[in-house]
Amino acid sequence: MAAKRPMGALEEAVMAYLWTTDGPATPAEVHQAVAPELAYTTVMTILARLFEKGRLNRGERGRAYTYEPIRSEAEHRADEMQTTLVDAGDRAAVLSQFVESLDAQDAKTLRKLLSRGI
Repeated sequence: MAAKRPMGALEEAVMAYLWTTDGPATPAEVHQAVAPELAYTTVMTILARLFEKGRLNRGERGRAYTYEPIRSEAEHRADEMQTTLVDAGDRAAVLSQFVESLDAQDAKTLRKLLSRGI
């Protein structure tokens, strides 16, 4: 699989909205929820680009396309973290820095996950 470019701010906002919806959304719904101050065609372009990048499924509702994420936000964020590790010259240093930056609750969650063998 080819490496995917990082998302821009509008792409992130669109994905954040789609991750919280219950099912596919039309461009009009995304436009209204995410960026009503922008041109409708701008939002349509972002949705088409996210589809072309393999981040969204596209379906139809009447005469409009609908879009929904292919992967969950958790899967996407985990992939970003993995990419960071792959790109790191010193993976142990990056992991160490990450763990040291966790707040107490996140550190507790990580310890619990690791103790379960995940």
